[in-house]
Amino acid sequence: MEKDPEGLSEAKRDITSLKDSLNVRGRKRGTKTAITVAFLLLGFCGLSACAPLLTIHSPDGDIIECINTLDQPSLKSPLLKNHVFQDYPSGMMKAEEGGFGWQVWHRNGTACPHGSFPIRRVEAEAELSEGKYGPLIPDAADRATRGHQERYVEDLPIYGTKATLNVWNPVVESGDDFSLAQIWVTSGSYENEDLNTLETGWQVYPNKYGDHQPRLFTYWTSDAYLSSGCYNHYGKGFVHVNRHVALGGAIAGTSTIGGDQFDITLQIWKDPLSGHWWLGMGLNVVPIGYWPVELFTTLSDHASEVQWGGEVIYLNSSGMRNTTQMGSGEFPGKGFRKAAYFFNLQIAEKNRSFLPPRDFQIGATQPNYYSVRKTHSRGCGDHFYYGGPGPLRSSSFQSDPLALMFLFFAVYFVV
Repeated sequence: MEKDPEGLSEAKRDITSLKDSLNVRGRKRGTKTAITVAFLLLGFCGLSACAPLLTIHSPDGDIIECINTLDQPSLKSPLLKNHVFQDYPSGMMKAEEGGFGWQVWHRNGTACPHGSFPIRRVEAEAELSEGKYGPLIPDAADRATRGHQERYVEDLPIYGTKATLNVWNPVVESGDDFSLAQIWVTSGSYENEDLNTLETGWQVYPNKYGDHQPRLFTYWTSDAYLSSGCYNHYGKGFVHVNRHVALGGAIAGTSTIGGDQFDITLQIWKDPLSGHWWLGMGLNVVPIGYWPVELFTTLSDHASEVQWGGEVIYLNSSGMRNTTQMGSGEFPGKGFRKAAYFFNLQIAEKNRSFLPPRDFQIGATQPNYYSVRKTHSRGCGDHFYYGGPGPLRSSSFQSDPLALMFLFFAVYFVV
């Protein structure tokens, strides 16, 4: 841990030296000049080099920087020129913090100071130099995503959703592949290029994070993934307010087949006063941050669709059968303790209270590889199991060295 990062100390020394060299002490005009240059110097140094209040070295190799909440780059986005920062959702009582030891970077018992938020250093650098890191997802994968046309539009406005899902560590064959489980809140369409989405869940994505650990993530777009939006803090958008949870941070606990199950509860909802879309975690819904309403068009008032489910993208460049798994890698028929699941499914509609959906439909685009099964129990209500081992065990796999396989399924909420 570094309470006085070297970059900040050097910046302060450079500013002092600069003021001395300008010989402006005691002169009003000169002092103003020195202060102006000082701020320019701090800006040039960059957020990740100059501004951390605390630096935490995670056991998994991540470097977590604690940044002043009001200094985060998202608040400096041109889209938020007149934005008023919201530190807590409307109508919620501030609760005691705690119970966030499920991310790997907490293993040394350290949290970010009050008034700051945790960000992975690589994401802090990316947020300050948007465009440097290239496309967020491969172009071909993006085209495959937009080619998926199945959707359901609601007559009634939707103001949020909530779900509990277990976390797994699926096999992901290559660095370009990923496997995830998430919730979507959407409005608009691919056809009109005005699809707005809010997404959160866990994912294994080696090329983005540098390892095969399941990690908490968020994503957003306001133009059907064409040019807007980003993962986590890889661009300006999500405003972070929680000092315990790092977007992109590795999840320490995972479920085991036949053993203990590790769950996370995620909730997205629209603040009735500010209009921002908030992300919360846990059964007691601890706020993590929000997507400002200014980012969106078709989501500016409400959502028309909610989805829960899993998604896999893999590039079959070798012509061999791919081993990338979804969920636990088991088909949903294996049931509890063996298959991945979603339960505690809830929707916020007219009065913005969260209630179980009256009905929902299920679908799988590649059921021979990954599938889904809806079920009901007294304790969990309507819920579903999902996942699968991928093409490795499927006799229907067709080898094509140029094919990109986009494999996806979701459960759609329908009134």
